[in-house]
Amino acid sequence: MKIILLISENREITDNITKYKPKNLDLVVIKTEKYLRHYLEEYLPDYVIVNIFLENHFILNEYAENNPKSTIFFSSLEKPEKIINKNFIFIKDIKSKENIKDIIDVIARIEIESNINPEHSFKLINQQIISVYSLKGGTGKTTIAFNLAYFLKKLLDARVILLDLNLIEGPSDLSSYLKTNQIPNLNYYIENYDGGEDALKKSLILKKSEDIDVLLPPLSLAQGNNLNSSLLNKLINSIKGFYNFIIIDLPLNFTQLTLEVINLSDSLVIVSLPIEACALKLSKFKLKNISLKIQNKISIINNPYNFSSISKNDFEKITKLPVLLEIPHFENKNKKFLNFRNNATDLIDMEHEIKQLINKYLLA
Repeated sequence: MKIILLISENREITDNITKYKPKNLDLVVIKTEKYLRHYLEEYLPDYVIVNIFLENHFILNEYAENNPKSTIFFSSLEKPEKIINKNFIFIKDIKSKENIKDIIDVIARIEIESNINPEHSFKLINQQIISVYSLKGGTGKTTIAFNLAYFLKKLLDARVILLDLNLIEGPSDLSSYLKTNQIPNLNYYIENYDGGEDALKKSLILKKSEDIDVLLPPLSLAQGNNLNSSLLNKLINSIKGFYNFIIIDLPLNFTQLTLEVINLSDSLVIVSLPIEACALKLSKFKLKNISLKIQNKISIINNPYNFSSISKNDFEKITKLPVLLEIPHFENKNKKFLNFRNNATDLIDMEHEIKQLINKYLLA
């Protein structure tokens, strides 16, 4: 039986989490690091979840070096450079026993998969939610969101899902680009969310082994309007149990739902056209308190229509936001298109540019 060691000073967590008995996992809870070395030596835990500020980081460094198959999760309370180790994974704040249960559920699934497929090692990747947003239509936002999901899967062999939240009347742009059926879609989950995991699976365009999973929006605004903040959080929490990367294609309208998604995200990619009107609009776009919560805000310029563009420097002067990536216009003779489920799509292949975005700003 695999052992999980939880270190937390949060009494709401420590007094209640021991009632949670994950299958084939033994949970040991301590409330202080005073006896950390003793517990590590006695139990030799396979997983450690750290939810306190540590004074003696070297103890876990030593443990990780001596137990290379162990995995140690740190909440965002801790991220000093001196404890960086390949065994360490940094996650968001742990505020309740529900957050701990989510982590344990992920560990349980890892263990189940390891037992079913012993010849394949499971690659643990720091989970990220990446939202893609634009203040104007026609910027190539959906194309960039799909490229981002596609190449994260290709580069890392990670579990990746693309969630399309462009709630409109009729088929979404993404389903048209992919040349796929509009059903299943998010409406099934909205109507059957009490089904949890099963409702999520039945809502997805499930991947073949080499593809990403896709969750399309409902086919009508009336259906989409049933996705409230509570349902959104249930959906995201359910998705987090299965995927390393969650890519979310946000709608153009800045609603409470959009704000909620951005607050849940680790990175926000803002896509603009290289024109003064877009720069001016972005300069007036205020994220209010979001800037305090979002870890990574990335402004990129895309030029799908070969506009006579303003320069990157002029764009930055107007927006007062650094442009981290420029995607050039692709001439027809140079265009390549991505495949999905072994079929050609209408989505331009941006491999060179998207790999820069991933390697420089998302995995750095």
